[in-house]
Amino acid sequence: MSDRSELSVGARWYDIEVDFEGSANSSFYNGFGNPDTQQFGSNLSAQYAPGNANGYPDKAATDGVIGKVTYSWNKNEDTMYYLTWSEGFRPGLLNRPVGRTSPDGSYTVPPSVDSDEITNYEFGWKTVGQDGALRFNGSIFMVDVSGLQSTIFDPSIVNLFFSDNAADAEIRGMEGDLVYFTDNGLILSGAFSLLDTEITKSLVPTADVVVGSDLAFAPGFQANFSLRKEWGTKQGNTGHWQAQFNHSRKSDSDIMEPNRATQASYALANIRAGVSNDSWTAEMYIDNVTDERAEISNTFVFDRQRVAVIRPLNLGFRYKVKF
Repeated sequence: MSDRSELSVGARWYDIEVDFEGSANSSFYNGFGNPDTQQFGSNLSAQYAPGNANGYPDKAATDGVIGKVTYSWNKNEDTMYYLTWSEGFRPGLLNRPVGRTSPDGSYTVPPSVDSDEITNYEFGWKTVGQDGALRFNGSIFMVDVSGLQSTIFDPSIVNLFFSDNAADAEIRGMEGDLVYFTDNGLILSGAFSLLDTEITKSLVPTADVVVGSDLAFAPGFQANFSLRKEWGTKQGNTGHWQAQFNHSRKSDSDIMEPNRATQASYALANIRAGVSNDSWTAEMYIDNVTDERAEISNTFVFDRQRVAVIRPLNLGFRYKVKF
């Protein structure tokens, strides 16, 4: 458009089909060498065959066009602002335990799940200051989510996982990263994320999705910060030490109430020091200095939490050689 501004427009056409083949079954009532009696399973190839007796689709099909428009403006050589509108999607899928119903008959597992879609609105900036010693990038964004695909485990319906378009949602947030190179060899770097997520509409007739609750794995605040010092030695090597800090507020593991578990907030610290040159690196480190039991993943199935945590306090020495 000009020496300082640029307009970028793009589009993507897609036509996707997802199919199911095979059989999901057990050994019960299926003797060796005998035909599959399908007493407790599903012949998926027949269940989703073209023209099947149940009227199920033979494929989860989706097609359409998504777009992206970005306008950027360079205020000067050190500062750039941009505006972006973009769309995205995930293709649909077929369900294995199709047709199973809730005890009150209000819900039936659908044969297919539609694609879920997002529309993103974003304003951002990229800046460089102090003759290149300081860099600060960031963005403010809004995302509308339509037909969010969710995996559901509800034994009152069926003792298998299934999927559905469970909710519409909104995401509002801000994120940024910063790097600063000081004159004395000290490097400061960090990043942060602020999120405000909300389920705006439940698309299932059960009480499994609660309007107003947060999206899964979306802590309201996350940040990391590190200090690194480098210096030259008399032997021609480079010495260094580094301290790193990470913090995350609590989050939920699922949007489905029966499967939701809360992951507690945490703070982590790691330190390391070493010497390196063009041929090798030697370093001592201490990870998770405070021995924090930080939860990074959590599932809640059959009234039991299955929690994945980071490594406990970990001390070590590493030596790398470049060939």
